[in-house]
Amino acid sequence: MSGVVVFAPGTASNIGPGFDCLGLAFTGMGDTVKASRVEAPGVRVVSVSDERIPTDPLRNTAALGAAAVLKRAGLEREGGIELRIEKGLPLAAGMGGSAASAVAGALAAHELMKTRLTRIDLLMAAVDAEAIVSGRHADNAAPCLFGGLVIVAGLDPPEVTSVRVHDSLGLVLVTPAYEVATAEARKVLPESIPRADAVGQAARLALLVLGLERGDANLVRHASWDRIAEPRRAPLYPGYPQARTAGLEAGALAVAISGAGPTIIALALREKRQEVAKALLDGYAKAGIKAKAHVAEVDAAGARVVA
Repeated sequence: MSGVVVFAPGTASNIGPGFDCLGLAFTGMGDTVKASRVEAPGVRVVSVSDERIPTDPLRNTAALGAAAVLKRAGLEREGGIELRIEKGLPLAAGMGGSAASAVAGALAAHELMKTRLTRIDLLMAAVDAEAIVSGRHADNAAPCLFGGLVIVAGLDPPEVTSVRVHDSLGLVLVTPAYEVATAEARKVLPESIPRADAVGQAARLALLVLGLERGDANLVRHASWDRIAEPRRAPLYPGYPQARTAGLEAGALAVAISGAGPTIIALALREKRQEVAKALLDGYAKAGIKAKAHVAEVDAAGARVVA
């Protein structure tokens, strides 16, 4: 094989009480990496569609993911890889952009070099790559690679469990016209939390997972509050309170910040998604903020070879 093209979907993480452990892949947006074999060893980035993203292989998550796969497979001296990256996900938006590139780069290297690595090996390669730019966590990389909704219970060793989302439920993602860097969003998090908040957060996460599996609207409504991250990060998200209120009034079952934001994700019945999308946009507009909406479903396939 001289070349391969991999698509990796966008992801939403945290989703209320699931901080750093709950994430899902969504349809319609993602990153594409084209990988080619070359004789010279190493990984090089030939082009990136977004000029703000570095082509330096030590700072590019797709290249870092591919290099991590070569290292894990013991193929660092067996020829090299050139990457061409098409970014379909916005930067610093909370849609798993760095994870998608890392996963796509790792999977492309695996397919191109025909390694014997497992999917868990590929996940850890992507996690190590993403850690360079946004911290070591897998709540974006895992759903991106495996597809669907996943719970990440640990990384050392990795513990990833898939969760079914009921067919009656759909997604709306809305991205306001500003950026929030993951590193900045993590700086405001507390070093410790009260026991009551920890217990309450765990209980709500359990209820949210049950609600999503069963398609139980009431459980989803009552389980999606976050008492740890969102309250501390609130000043980073102008317009979010207005949009959230408008979305819930329009029929959203839950509205939460996706990852480090500023994108927000709404869980809604499929037939309500367009109404919810309009309401969320109106909420931002009333706050004087432009925004874009993306109506989606859960992407069950995850990262895959497309050519």
